This record gives sequence, structure tokens and C-alpha cells, in this order.
Amino acid sequence: MFCPHCGKEISEDQAFCQFCGGTVASAVPASVPGRAKTAWEDPSTRWTVKGLLSSLKEVLFAPTKFYHTMNVTGGITDPMLFALITGMVSWMIYYFWLIVLRDPLGSYIPRTGASGLDVFQGFGLVAAAVFTPFILIASLFIWSGILHVLLMMVRGAKNGFEATFRVVSYSCGAYVFLMVPFCGAVISGIWTMVLAIIGLKGAHGTTGGKASFAVLFPLIMCCAIVMMFFLLVLGTVAASFGTMPQQPWR
Repeated sequence: MFCPHCGKEISEDQAFCQFCGGTVASAVPASVPGRAKTAWEDPSTRWTVKGLLSSLKEVLFAPTKFYHTMNVTGGITDPMLFALITGMVSWMIYYFWLIVLRDPLGSYIPRTGASGLDVFQGFGLVAAAVFTPFILIASLFIWSGILHVLLMMVRGAKNGFEATFRVVSYSCGAYVFLMVPFCGAVISGIWTMVLAIIGLKGAHGTTGGKASFAVLFPLIMCCAIVMMFFLLVLGTVAASFGTMPQQPWR
């Protein structure tokens, strides 16, 4: 760290510059009372398997405590790396199950050309492995932005975008349920939303209603759009039958 007054390098924990005597305490971000770094970010276990598993265990099975004590500052690199590692491992195993279960499921699924499982063979699997990390990173920023805007609309964002991003990143720990065959994707999707609600409530100190609105509103809107499209198609089909010429019975 550098002194904001004289520009000389000083220690990060100094409150005053030893060269010019200027106050630099404001340049050091104060830690939020009652919050601490996660095991994945703690200097003693940072970027280690122990830190990863410890944070993963806490966020999956004790999310309320985890998000209420999680530091809402400290950068986005560590939580993004956590989401990237857990997401990549989980998705690769999910792709593996799709390939392994392709033949058993193929006997129950009627084949009309190329099925969805055929995509994960050959070049398709390689492409999925290559593009998955980029999709994961992009989805982190997009989903975090949507949640933060919705939370701001109901005045529930008491902390900055970084807090929301950290919540979304650690909620990706629910991706590990993708490793469970058949029902893993459903469990992962539901638990990811649950973790996001608990996380927004804990990280921003807001109410459960506001956090639930931010997480569930996009899902409700998507369902409403699909339902409207279905009704529109159904109405079009019904109208086409109504305009058909009537043939007299003979």
C-alpha cells in the first residue's frame, strides 16, 4: 500500500505514514463487525482442498451461519474461483453421467434422429468442456447483476454489488448435486435458489421477502412468458379450426 499524501510505500496495517505523518487509516478498508473471511479465503487455508471442502460444507449444510458471517468485501477473485472450480468439476461429472447412461436410457427413449445425449460425444464433449468455464463466469456476472438490480428496486441492497456477487458465487456450491444421477440437476437448481435467498438476506441484512422477490421474480416472469406463449399458440390453433369451412353431413 502507498501513502495517499507522500506516495511512499507503507505497511497495510499502518494508521499513520512513518515518512510524512499523514493519516492513512481511511485507506485501509475496515472489516465489518461480526464477519470474517471464509475458509476458502483465509490465508491459512486459501486455495487449498481443505479450504474448498470446508467452505463447501458450510455453505451447503449451514448456509444461514455461513452467509451471516461471510465477509461482504475482499474482492471477487476468490469467490469466483470457488464457483469456477466447483462448477467445472460438477458439470464434467454431469457430462460423464450423460455419456455413461446414454445406452441404458436409449432403450427407453424413442430415437427420431440425433438425440440430446448424442451431443456429448466426440467434438460435442470437447466443446462443452471448453466453453463451460466461460459460460459459468458470464452467468455469475449476469445473474449477480439481475439480483442486485431487483434487490435495489425493493431497497434491500444495503451493501454493494460485491456482496451480491459473493453470494451468487458461493451459492454455486449447490452444483455438486449435479454429480447425483437422474435427479441431481433438479436438486441443484432448487438448492441454488434457496442458497441465493439465504445469502442475500444474510449478506445484505435484508428481509427474507425482499431476498425471495429478487431470486424468484425472474423465474415467475419466465413462467408467465411461457404460459402466455402457450395460450397464444392455443388460441391461434383454436381460431384456425373456427375458420375452417363447415362440411354438411350427408
